[in-house]
Amino acid sequence: MKEEIAVVEKEKIKKEEVKETKEPQFTVRDKRFWVDKEEGGEAKPEERLPTYVEQLKNQAEESERKLKEYIAAYKQKMAENDDFRKRLEANYQKKAEVANGEFILNLLPVIDNFNRAVFAAENSRNFESLFHGIKMIQGVFLSQLKICGVEKIDACGKTFNPIDEEAVEVVEVDTKDKDNIVIEELECGYKIKERLLRPAKVRVGRYSSKQN
Repeated sequence: MKEEIAVVEKEKIKKEEVKETKEPQFTVRDKRFWVDKEEGGEAKPEERLPTYVEQLKNQAEESERKLKEYIAAYKQKMAENDDFRKRLEANYQKKAEVANGEFILNLLPVIDNFNRAVFAAENSRNFESLFHGIKMIQGVFLSQLKICGVEKIDACGKTFNPIDEEAVEVVEVDTKDKDNIVIEELECGYKIKERLLRPAKVRVGRYSSKQN
């Protein structure tokens, strides 16, 4: 009986030794969210930004989009302005050509009268006729200028006006009522629609009490 118990004890000890020598069995669970467990491989982690970073990124993208829209609108506006400027210049040029044509057309009668005066002088040799012809041409010329808005400055015998007149000489006068009065007009001045074209060049009187 003791021998059987000993055999059983020996068997029990052997089983325990065999159990201890076996490699322990355990399971590893990979909790990384980017691991593809079905294929057994690893995938690249999905880009996950913090909330405030995503907001900044979205704001930057929105700002860039608005900037591109603004630049495109600005370029379009500049192109429209350039086209408008070209049309305006072309229209102004056309109006200037029409105005110049009308002005020259108004002066043609003056040229015609000059031709008639020269023809009459060559044939008659009459100084009186030539003088009257020139006077007539002068009147026609001034009349045509007036039609175009040009008027002669009437300075002689009036108080000197430095805005429309240029004093090229000051002469002494013997009476006080001629002081600062235009004594002589050396070159006519002209205005167009109240705008000065050319000042009149005049001699102006100056009275001095020392003369008496």
